[in-house]
Amino acid sequence: MTSMLPGSGPEPSLDLRVRCTEDLLAAAPLVLGFQPTDSVVMLTSDGDRPFHARVDLPSRSEPAAAATAVADSLLGPAQRNNVSSLALLFFSDDQRAVRRAWGALRRGSERARIRVVEAVRADGCRYYPLVGDQRLREIGVAYDVSSHPFAAHAVMHGIVVEKDRAALVASVAPDRAAQRVVEETIERLGLDLGAPPRRGVDRRRWGEWLQRVVAGHVARGTVATDEELARAGWVAQDLRVRDAAWALIRRSDAGRHQAFWLDAARRMPDPIAAAPAALLGWAAWQAGHGALAWIAVDRCAAVAPGYGMAGILRHCLESAVPPDSLDESFAWDEGLPA
Repeated sequence: MTSMLPGSGPEPSLDLRVRCTEDLLAAAPLVLGFQPTDSVVMLTSDGDRPFHARVDLPSRSEPAAAATAVADSLLGPAQRNNVSSLALLFFSDDQRAVRRAWGALRRGSERARIRVVEAVRADGCRYYPLVGDQRLREIGVAYDVSSHPFAAHAVMHGIVVEKDRAALVASVAPDRAAQRVVEETIERLGLDLGAPPRRGVDRRRWGEWLQRVVAGHVARGTVATDEELARAGWVAQDLRVRDAAWALIRRSDAGRHQAFWLDAARRMPDPIAAAPAALLGWAAWQAGHGALAWIAVDRCAAVAPGYGMAGILRHCLESAVPPDSLDESFAWDEGLPA
């Protein structure tokens, strides 16, 4: 899985000025939102728009083609964004697996005429340069970024770094008890999940209702009640009504939308969780949380394979499309009767 994170990281105002290898190792968890393990992380600082990416490091038991696939998945977006130089960080204690992936990336970057300004393997205690001084490549350099200034800077900006990607995935996992409560609320309200709004006038009415509910909670920093969530899940099955919520998400307050839809995606019963999961992914992407956006895409695929909005977001993430290129509201109600 590749996580593309356009911009400097989850918090737009977080300014990380990298000057050395330790800075790169300290920056990676902040821009990803979790501590990477068995990962290849690519950091760029030039091109049309700088972006960062992470991909799983193929194990030594996987075929050699897996390393080539890793190189393609990272260098393709770099080329499309006119990147001329980049840094590669391999977080792993498996020297052999890293050597194979590094070889594929080195050859691929040479073909693409992209300069690798830094390439290191880090195992949590020491880092090993993959280019340059032969002795350092063998013995490595001890490092500890737990007290790095970037970490303190992140705390000041309210950025939470999960211990690993699994912890980030767990933060989006369904809350089964809360799901049951919403299911019971749906039954109590007599909502027919097989018959969401279809008529134009109903779509407008429910779309406007959904916008009022979402905008109100986003402004206050609160979450939906069980009744609101039950009705939201029912009406958002209709794509035009769902789009009313989609149209509200802008980069300026995407973090608040992310918080709202994260709660909704966890509490919504699986049969109607696709829309909240996709909206969470879009908000996370707009907020600069590429890894969380990917997890939301996976959650959406688990409950509704082929869901269109998730497919659009998947393409944006794979291609490292900058969020601000799609930061415009749209007329979700165009053509609906007044």
